[in-house]
Amino acid sequence: MALVEIKDLRIEYQTRSGNLSAVAGLNLNINEQESLGIVGESGCGKSTLGTAIMKLSPQNAKLTGQIIFEGKDILKLKSEDVRKIRGKDISMIFQDPMTSLNPIMRIRDHFFELFKVHYPKMTKEEMIKIASEALLSVGVDPSRLDNYPFEFSGGMRQRVMIAIAICLKPKLLIADEPTTSLDVVVQEQIMQVLKNLKKTKNMSIMLITHDMGIVAELAEKVAVMYAGWMVEYSTVLELYNKPLHPYTQLLLESIPNVKIDDMELKHIPGSLPDLKNPPKGCRFHPRCPFAKDICKKEEPPTVEIENRKVKCWLYGDKT
Repeated sequence: MALVEIKDLRIEYQTRSGNLSAVAGLNLNINEQESLGIVGESGCGKSTLGTAIMKLSPQNAKLTGQIIFEGKDILKLKSEDVRKIRGKDISMIFQDPMTSLNPIMRIRDHFFELFKVHYPKMTKEEMIKIASEALLSVGVDPSRLDNYPFEFSGGMRQRVMIAIAICLKPKLLIADEPTTSLDVVVQEQIMQVLKNLKKTKNMSIMLITHDMGIVAELAEKVAVMYAGWMVEYSTVLELYNKPLHPYTQLLLESIPNVKIDDMELKHIPGSLPDLKNPPKGCRFHPRCPFAKDICKKEEPPTVEIENRKVKCWLYGDKT
């Protein structure tokens, strides 16, 4: 059953030099107790989607379409109604824990701030109990509630952020690049934390990342984004065994293979288009090795192939 239904979501940033189309006509469901990976290059709209679900888009963002959470369209809710959901039913782990945590507040005060919003009558003893249990669940000693953020390493700060995000047992956890700037050992520890949380808390996880390896480890389904479009949607196994979209194929080919001594590192030629003036037709056609004439003229349809979705003229009706 769908926990979140995203229907024809369009997000434009209104700037002095023109409107930037960050998300263009996205349709996507996140099911209950499902882990969904959102992958793509930097600037493809992944984080924009995450902040939109939290209704934390900047003031210059114009949003149309629907983001339906448990029957309510988040985009139509008043600010005070969104605050009742944010942090309690939907939580988010942001990219950089050092900038997300207030450096002059103790760790306990970050928890208390959240509790006071959703449970104003909660006693201090209850707050400490819940905060301690949350820290324990991510491998942090509760005695460190009295510490400040700068007294933690990068990996430990990320664990604290996860603890704050999951302490009220949200139904959806949005993890935006949760392992960015962490070394590989700490990355693996954070991934194990997220895996255990999914099993024990029965929550849905939306994992935003550019790391295809992390997606393979945690996610059950994957949505591949390019320049504001969802170009492919599939289960993890199907995507890795038989990627359909040329962009997905190139993404997977660019993953380094450490087992091959003389491997030449592959990359995708070119760069993301200017989203203030995206190319006509398919947004990927300037970089696509299979581009046809129609790709340069008309937007490709989204085609369903055995419960998978792909937005590409290679699978459309026109030749």
